[in-house]
Amino acid sequence: MTQIDIGRDNRDARLSPESEADRLRAEVAKLRKINNVLMDRVENDMSAKGANAFTLFQAAITLENRVVERTAELTHLTHQLFQQISERCAAEKALLLAKGEAEKANLSKTRFLAAASHDLHQPLNVARLFLGMLAEHIETPHGRELVGGVEAALDTVDELLRALLDISRLDAGVWPVEITTFRIQPLLDRLRQDYQPQAEAVGLCLRVAPSSAVIRSDRLLLERVLRNFVSNALRYTAQGSILIGCRRRGEDVAIEVLDTGIGIASTHLELIFEEFKQLGASARENERGLGLGLAISQRIARLIDAKIAVASTPGRGSAFTISAKAGAGPAVAEDEKRQIDPAALAGRCVVLIDNDMQVRNALGSLLRSWQCVTITARSAADASEALRAARKIPHIIIADYHLDGDALGTDAVAALRAEFGEDAGALIISSDVREELKRGLKEKGLSFLAKPTAPMKLRAMLSALAARRDQLR
Repeated sequence: MTQIDIGRDNRDARLSPESEADRLRAEVAKLRKINNVLMDRVENDMSAKGANAFTLFQAAITLENRVVERTAELTHLTHQLFQQISERCAAEKALLLAKGEAEKANLSKTRFLAAASHDLHQPLNVARLFLGMLAEHIETPHGRELVGGVEAALDTVDELLRALLDISRLDAGVWPVEITTFRIQPLLDRLRQDYQPQAEAVGLCLRVAPSSAVIRSDRLLLERVLRNFVSNALRYTAQGSILIGCRRRGEDVAIEVLDTGIGIASTHLELIFEEFKQLGASARENERGLGLGLAISQRIARLIDAKIAVASTPGRGSAFTISAKAGAGPAVAEDEKRQIDPAALAGRCVVLIDNDMQVRNALGSLLRSWQCVTITARSAADASEALRAARKIPHIIIADYHLDGDALGTDAVAALRAEFGEDAGALIISSDVREELKRGLKEKGLSFLAKPTAPMKLRAMLSALAARRDQLR
């Protein structure tokens, strides 16, 4: 196609008006010629395709209408999509708000149960302490039997309160988890030492297969699940044996508790993990559980990324298994338990700090019955004043963890140690049995004892603290 230069007049301003007019006429003629050529080509193409200008115009109009219709449909669909997205976002926002409210409610419930547990454990602790003192003055077999019945009832109430609080904390997701790598054999040894006497007392044989396996899990929570398995095996096995052992399964280690008990029907295997579900009678009438142990174990397994499995045959026995990850790398050694002979408490100055007067009176009477020089106080300041007045230095400090207001027993211990000497033994008592609390106290070098406090366990703990103090001096 010939290139048209319509700007030539700008390059040649010296042409006369007549010449410029001639030049423009020539260029217009060229444009007309080009236009005629183009029109001929279009008409020829249309004729070759069997179309004409009107048909082409109709096709263009139809195409334009279709474009308009499709654009309208697309706009409508886009509007609907945006509306659905908006509704979904609103629903997700409402769901997040509801989830947040549910989590707050769960935490509120957990705090309420913790507070209620603390308040309920206080009178239970007092009752247990007075019962311990009463037992020392009862000599008749019938009287000792009655005391034993009361102790069993208190144990059941205490166990129920702790189980309900544990379930609430697990459901709220506030239970701390400490994953470490450790050898399984020390845990198995503890299970044998704790449960073998019970098994022998009812005529059962409890065996533990040695294992060199290394586990990566939470040591305390895994042990709690296994203790529940063994307790159930003892409860539902009338005769025969109980075997605890491990086996490697791929990347996991399966820890099994097998018994020759009454067994469980296959249709009931899922039900046993529900709260307060107890299927069948225990082998011994006085050993009926609460129906919460397996529900707690299932929640713990989910928390530590372990799996629980159960296989059972009615009349032949059951096998409960928890599978945990096999550990890689060095195992963390457990603290060795010192074998300390109970030291005499007579003459020891023991300071008791508790904001509950009934606990102070009961525990103070118990300490005095062990010939301790006992000073009871509501706060660290009161204890300090009483010690100065009596001109005594504390050998052992017992403090409730939660005192008046925001005061803590750990602060009371620190204050008395700073004033009277760092070598005083210290024991924190509390109905708050959270694992994070126990670990925090252990890091500070403080011993812990849960309320309600068993008198003999308290005496053993105080004797150990006294002996440890003597070794440090």
